[in-house]
Amino acid sequence: MPDKTFSRLKTLLPALPLAAPREWLRSAAGICLVVAATLAGDLWLFDADLVLHLAPPIAASSVLLLAASSSPFARPWPILAGNLLSASIGILLGSSGLAPVPAAGLGAALALTGMFGLRCLHPPSCALALAVIFNWPELAPQGPAVLLPVAFNSLMLLGLARGFNRLTRPPRDEPPRENPHQTRDPLPTERLEPRRAALDAALEDFGEYLDITREDLERLVRLLERNGFRHSLGQVVAADIMSRDLRWATPDTSFEDAWKLLRDHRLQQLPVIDGASRRLLGIVERGDLLERSRPGFAWPAFGRPARSGIGSAMGAPTVVAHRDTHLAELVLPLSEQGLHCLPVVDDDARLVGLVTQTDLIAALYRLWLKQLPA
Repeated sequence: MPDKTFSRLKTLLPALPLAAPREWLRSAAGICLVVAATLAGDLWLFDADLVLHLAPPIAASSVLLLAASSSPFARPWPILAGNLLSASIGILLGSSGLAPVPAAGLGAALALTGMFGLRCLHPPSCALALAVIFNWPELAPQGPAVLLPVAFNSLMLLGLARGFNRLTRPPRDEPPRENPHQTRDPLPTERLEPRRAALDAALEDFGEYLDITREDLERLVRLLERNGFRHSLGQVVAADIMSRDLRWATPDTSFEDAWKLLRDHRLQQLPVIDGASRRLLGIVERGDLLERSRPGFAWPAFGRPARSGIGSAMGAPTVVAHRDTHLAELVLPLSEQGLHCLPVVDDDARLVGLVTQTDLIAALYRLWLKQLPA
């Protein structure tokens, strides 16, 4: 019994901080700018009394857009459709002659039900319905024209808040989730237990509405899996498993010599470095050289001297690792992004090693063996 009482009392305490103080300041500055700019536009286009009666829900919507932008409540459809639907319900009930209190209760219920049905749930919209109902004696001369400032406010909030978020938040570095081979197969990490099917089943079992988009929830699950995997692997980093005796080329290496290196050493990719500094310049893949060996291509076929080095064929490496990159961070690029190897560079971008798919498989196998019971 004491444990249950203590658990119930804990629910009355403040939740853990959801964001860093820097994010508090960013959100506060954004709300100040967005609310002020939206109201300034309102006062320029519409009657001041009309604007002031409809203004309070603007601040509530701004909180969602700037402090909880990952919430499904903060998406464009809920904000625009939810506000217009709730304002329309407020107009109908305000002009119905019902007393304000029952009209407010009915309006909130109808707004919530309608937003659920249209999949546009936006909590400040219920407040907007009540604002229209309680202020209907002053708003009645405007009639349906009340929807004009509501639509304007919704569009202004969306545009300003999204622009502010894009300018003040660093972009998320998410690896591409598409199959690089353009087939219908699931991604390699999803074949043993498809995450989407498991997530759908978990959401159905949970049964309640979650204030997070399905995409962000899936991203959160991926991060949890990655962090758990990282913890289970210990402190194994790229320097522990990388190949060090490398075969590489310079931009002046001929196509014939580059092909010979790939063929003799059974390589899929060849790093291209600056010969003097060993700085990594790019990557040449076997497919790049095969493309240039086909008849009619501008470069001479293999077996004849090439007039230009492979610097013209190399591409910039899309992903590189460092000596201290954790093993868990190497799995997704080598399994889902179609990469055969990851160059390992030092702080001066000098090539010091390569982590190949073979290196990764061997390392995971050795770690798996260590975890088996004796």
